[in-house]
Amino acid sequence: MIIPVTRQSSSVAGLGRIDCYPEAEAKYSNFSKEACLARHCLFDDTVNLSGIPCYFQPNYGYLLQGNEEQIENGKRLRLKRNEAVTSPFPEPIENIILDVQYYTDDIIRFKLYDADHQRYEVPVPLKASTGQTTSAQYEFIYSSNSSNDNILSFAIKRRVNQTTLFDTSIGGLVLNNQFLQIVSRLQSPHVYGFGENNHLTLKHNVSTRQIWGIFGRDQATTWNTNANHYGTHPFYLVMEQIPNSNETPSGQMHGVLLLNSNAMDYSFGPDPSVTIRTIGGILDFFVFLGPAPEQVIQQYTWLIGRPVMPPYWSLGFHLCRWGYGNLTHMQTVNQRNRDAGVPIDVQYADIDYMDANKIFTIDPINYRGLREYFLQLNTNGIRIIIMLDPFTIDDQKYYTPAIEGIKQDVFIKWENGSLMKGACWPGEVFSPDFFTNRTHIWWAQMITDFRRVNLTFDGVWLDMNEPAMFGTNEDAPWNWNITRSNYTLKCPRSTWDDPPYRTKAAFRYDESVNRTSRLSDRTLCMSAIQGEIDSKTGKAMYRHYDVHSLYGWSQTKPTLDIIRSLTGQRSLLLPRSTFVGSGQWSAHWLGDNAALWSEMKLSLIGLVEFNWFGIPMVGADICGFDQIPTQEMCIRWQQVGAFYPLARNHNIWKLPDQDPGAWEPSATAIMVSALRIRYTLLPHYYTLFHKAHTQGSTVIRPLFHEYPTDKITLDIYLQFLVGSHIMIAPVTDDGVREVQVYIPASKWYNYYTGVPVTVQAQYTILQAPLTTIPILLRGGIIIPTQLYANNTKYSRMNPFNLIIVLDSNGNAEGDLFYDDGETIDTIETNAYFYAIYKWSSQCRQLKIEIIKNNYAPMSNLILNSLTFYGLSGVSSNIIVNSKQIPVIQKSQTQIMEVIGLGLSMSKNYTLMWLQKNETWSSNDQNNAACNWKSTYTTNPTSISLRSESPYTIYSKNTFFCFFILFFYNLLH
Repeated sequence: MIIPVTRQSSSVAGLGRIDCYPEAEAKYSNFSKEACLARHCLFDDTVNLSGIPCYFQPNYGYLLQGNEEQIENGKRLRLKRNEAVTSPFPEPIENIILDVQYYTDDIIRFKLYDADHQRYEVPVPLKASTGQTTSAQYEFIYSSNSSNDNILSFAIKRRVNQTTLFDTSIGGLVLNNQFLQIVSRLQSPHVYGFGENNHLTLKHNVSTRQIWGIFGRDQATTWNTNANHYGTHPFYLVMEQIPNSNETPSGQMHGVLLLNSNAMDYSFGPDPSVTIRTIGGILDFFVFLGPAPEQVIQQYTWLIGRPVMPPYWSLGFHLCRWGYGNLTHMQTVNQRNRDAGVPIDVQYADIDYMDANKIFTIDPINYRGLREYFLQLNTNGIRIIIMLDPFTIDDQKYYTPAIEGIKQDVFIKWENGSLMKGACWPGEVFSPDFFTNRTHIWWAQMITDFRRVNLTFDGVWLDMNEPAMFGTNEDAPWNWNITRSNYTLKCPRSTWDDPPYRTKAAFRYDESVNRTSRLSDRTLCMSAIQGEIDSKTGKAMYRHYDVHSLYGWSQTKPTLDIIRSLTGQRSLLLPRSTFVGSGQWSAHWLGDNAALWSEMKLSLIGLVEFNWFGIPMVGADICGFDQIPTQEMCIRWQQVGAFYPLARNHNIWKLPDQDPGAWEPSATAIMVSALRIRYTLLPHYYTLFHKAHTQGSTVIRPLFHEYPTDKITLDIYLQFLVGSHIMIAPVTDDGVREVQVYIPASKWYNYYTGVPVTVQAQYTILQAPLTTIPILLRGGIIIPTQLYANNTKYSRMNPFNLIIVLDSNGNAEGDLFYDDGETIDTIETNAYFYAIYKWSSQCRQLKIEIIKNNYAPMSNLILNSLTFYGLSGVSSNIIVNSKQIPVIQKSQTQIMEVIGLGLSMSKNYTLMWLQKNETWSSNDQNNAACNWKSTYTTNPTSISLRSESPYTIYSKNTFFCFFILFFYNLLH
């Protein structure tokens, strides 16, 4: 019997309540008081939908049965549902096992699963537990509330300070066959992550109670607000706060992963709390204890797989569009950009290169000669990436991929064994099941034959792999007039396609489709079967209901394996749909955006989030995919896009070209200027990717990663960091010629002028004329650079430079990882070059130390110049190998330069600065000896760069300080 609740004022109603009708906002949810009570929930007449009028009874949950049991490196609790309260959803799971595993000293895992029946678990391989937790940084505690039917709750705390990281005492633990929910109090409101969604700020607003869906969906970023998109990443981060401090961050951070691939959604409460709901599988959580932001991401990627090491050429500029229409147009666009000085490393072929949009074909009329053209581009250092969709047209008479696919039994089926057919670009299509080995064999053969006979390519772009279908459950696909087929997939009513709770991933679309939306809309039916035959049951191992969001994941590694076997090189894979762990094989682009300033802003959120998700090789379509950008918008987008890890200009068919060479010469020149800065920085980007690959750190990061105790940085996302010391502050609004930039408490310099920024820990205004994207350099870093060229084939032959940015103590340090840029296993075989650089004013030395020198071509490259920021005074010259070289001040700047060094990159050097009027002899090496304590280790697979303390401008009295610089070669 439901006992009416005492009415509360709407000002306080909702705190501590768990929403029992989260889909109430949907048009076809049938929400009412009667519907709420029918769910055996409580209802408050005084609260509207902005609060929580329908909520769980506080004594719904589970009771502890017996004593805890010890399991390997952990404990087990047996739970039973409190039968005094009726379940709001069908098929409650009565008996639950809660397993707690001390995974590592910094990672704790807990699983809630059915004690009586085996349920689906995500088949994603993870790093195995170390099995040793001698210094666990956490505690797992549990208790029963005697005043609330002895409902059990549990919490995870930091051992050192008892900060609570996960806490279910708020209630709301529900485990049913098709509705699983867990609610945790949050230690602070500073919450980030979850994806792939189009939320408008990097930090979540916990006060709104807005629900977000997570479910792979062919859903462009502009089609709807508050929508889920292509990937599934149920991973969130919390910047912890100092207790009773008005939300002041402590500098410690933790992360939480729910390893579940079923459709799910999440929402927040002002308590603050987070509610996660999913409709299948089990609740399998990992908590990462940091303590600092970068450490959380390193722990996370250690578990799910370190990011793939991209080929060097992929860091160059990518040129692409859908709708070149013919080879001549593609050639024209490519050539006009090269003629305008636009560096190009990658040329794409979008879907229009295919014959009638069929994969593994080439349009024989419009793209005749494509193979020869791509071979020609290769000789000029330009690589090729082609698009492949997963689907094959239902042509069982002439189309080999379909004929062979049916013969080899590779396509997804209905439960009765017949092929499930949908609609996509070429018309009626079948979908390969990448959860079977036979599909991998078929896919490998199709790609191998296509590359050998039709088209040479260096990488593959995997589109539409959510998987996407046109018009599922509708009368006709949108492109029926092109394919001449009005066939669509119709999914029969079932518990799979129409579960008791549809999740936000479906009910978000009630309004737009003007009917009850379904999980299967625009994709396959959830009732489809997939995977190998289970020997125990004689049935396929999976339902699409469980593995839908793994479709892109399941296609990614097999494709990379094939391309690597064909090319013998790393290659680049660019899938649209990603899942936890996809980054160990692939890059990602942020999908179908639009030429809107708001979309440019959203891209900055996506950059940071996918670095958190372990996919640092990420970028958005520069200048927007859909709609027509203005020239100013495209200039500004090319400027910021020049610093995306994945820098690609791409737009939709039937609209004008928007590549850099398509604009007025003055606009093109501005875009080229930004790209040239990128190309000079590529050795630094490459080194950052090496660190991401070997230790899991981020390439692009928010300011709070480096300034975790600065509360202001927690809300900033329109500025971002490349590594730890390069700040990009792009213009993201029309007509703007200056930007308000927050300057954290460190010494920063203007990249273009070398002028120190005079403020710290406050906002300042930076000038941003249309020709310039504001860039700041943080003191304490040495950045290796290389002169730009038409593409990386040629830039890799150019001389190196060291940008030395001094901190308040006159010090800086950095490193360089370099190899041939494309061999798959250079790290494993030690076939690379690695050096550390350290400038010390106290020691009056720049020390260049080669740690690994197994990349032979490095001996052919030279270090030709030094660029100083924060070096006060001008010396008339330096002496290098008895040669006098002038030290010059760059015109109209405070940047100091040393040019023409001509030093081999493959040798150790110590560069010495002597005071004015000092003389030098060969004995000064010993006189100036210094105890080097670099923050870089000699093991480049475990490099970590410290955060520098605040510092001030380096100066020397009121007069210029004159130095003499000596280089001498230290023999190995």
